[in-house]
Amino acid sequence: MSYTEVCNASWMFIYVGVLLLGVVIQCLIYMRGAWKHALELGLKPAQIRKGLTTGITISILPTLPVLIVLFSLVPLLGTPLPWLRLSIIGSASYETYAASTALECVGETLTVNGYTINGWVAAAWVMTVGGSACVLWSTLAIKPISALYEKAEKIDLKLVLAIGSGCLSGVMAYVSVAYGFSAMSTNGVVFLISFAVGALLVLLYNKREKLKWLGDYVMAISMLVGMVAACLIF
Repeated sequence: MSYTEVCNASWMFIYVGVLLLGVVIQCLIYMRGAWKHALELGLKPAQIRKGLTTGITISILPTLPVLIVLFSLVPLLGTPLPWLRLSIIGSASYETYAASTALECVGETLTVNGYTINGWVAAAWVMTVGGSACVLWSTLAIKPISALYEKAEKIDLKLVLAIGSGCLSGVMAYVSVAYGFSAMSTNGVVFLISFAVGALLVLLYNKREKLKWLGDYVMAISMLVGMVAACLIF
């Protein structure tokens, strides 16, 4: 049996559709509760609608990288699985890495028609179980971590900012070494151009008050420009 017979089967679309419908209904229930609570607090319907519209608007562009990864995974893993993973809990960078690693472990590769049904099952299993660990970790760790941060804030708010900056610096250092110094590789070009565009956008929205809205879209714009540049170069 070919993996394409399973990954794009009708029952997969029905299964994923039911799950996503449940998520949408859950969101609508919470939105309705939030709307009622906002009215109880004295907010006017016009104010609530404006806040809702603003929230939807600023959420569109930052999700474009996830949408791009979704389109890139559809030819490789079928439509339902990436659609489910990236619509609910999946991370754009994690899903590709998890699928590739799972297939490598069974001696196959993440390419179109480059693996069997066993490879697809392995990829789906690793993507799901690996992603579930984040939910478990967040559930168990968020309260003690929040309590620790609250104590640190009482001592010195700069201490909290220093810890966060240190963590971010570590991530950026890893990415720089892993991709930024690759001599003219696709990853290296995407990283360097994205970094340059991101730095320019940060400079612009810090210097000009009218461009403050760019702050929410730096990552998405940088990634798109980097990928377009890589396509043109290579």
